[in-house]
Amino acid sequence: MAFKPNEYQQITMEDRFLNLDERTKKFVLNSWAKGFAEIIFPAINEKRFSVLYSDNPASRPNSPVNAIIGALILKEMFNLTDDELLASILCDVRFQYALHTTSFKSQPFSDRTFSRFRERLYLYNLETGRDLLHEEMEAMANVFVKYFDINPSVKRMDSIMVSSSCKKMSRLEILYTCVANMVKAVYKTGEYEHLKNMEHYLDEDDRNKTIYHRKNEEITKRLQEIIEDAYTLTKELGEAYAELPEYQLLQRVLKEQTEITEEGKIVPVKRKNKPR
Repeated sequence: MAFKPNEYQQITMEDRFLNLDERTKKFVLNSWAKGFAEIIFPAINEKRFSVLYSDNPASRPNSPVNAIIGALILKEMFNLTDDELLASILCDVRFQYALHTTSFKSQPFSDRTFSRFRERLYLYNLETGRDLLHEEMEAMANVFVKYFDINPSVKRMDSIMVSSSCKKMSRLEILYTCVANMVKAVYKTGEYEHLKNMEHYLDEDDRNKTIYHRKNEEITKRLQEIIEDAYTLTKELGEAYAELPEYQLLQRVLKEQTEITEEGKIVPVKRKNKPR
């Protein structure tokens, strides 16, 4: 997937916002969306994230990065799940106006847009030690101050809350995937006694319930639960499944993403960015 800058959308006669009735336009322009569109969105430096994509112009272009970053900020502002965020973008013209997507024939987001972007950020962070979203949020700190000063009714947030939430979601998605894959691998062997209280990982709807339907304040608790499930699973299985790639990957993720406290509790690792 190639990086392509998302230039400001040219308003045309077919633009959805221009074709709204005057009453609806007035509500949008008097809402939080106008300040977001004029202050937050233009300040997003999407070129910072070009390293996450291919430089081959012949490959498929990326979803607009500034719109994705803007959406993740809105997710934190309004304490939304991924599903709620997507529904708001698709159904609420204020979100589209804020993200400069009213001129798109269809909104440039899918149910996997945010998880794929988080995965790219996570893999780049593993490779280089740089947290690009954290860097961007720090660079935008003064912009957030200006925006919240003129929109006192909007929930204030620290500029790094977006990157922190994104990192937790990345860990949650990756750890969940590894545990679920291991549970399914064990299930295929018929050794069901190793799966006590973990059968829910076999349910196809469990992933959505665990990840995309979770609000930010629930992520930390669920992440800890999955880490404990992962640790219990590896201890329960011992070396019996050591040759399976699912087991090896689960062990690797536990090593990279968790640590043991002095009290003997396994918790998410607190990793500082590597120096550039």
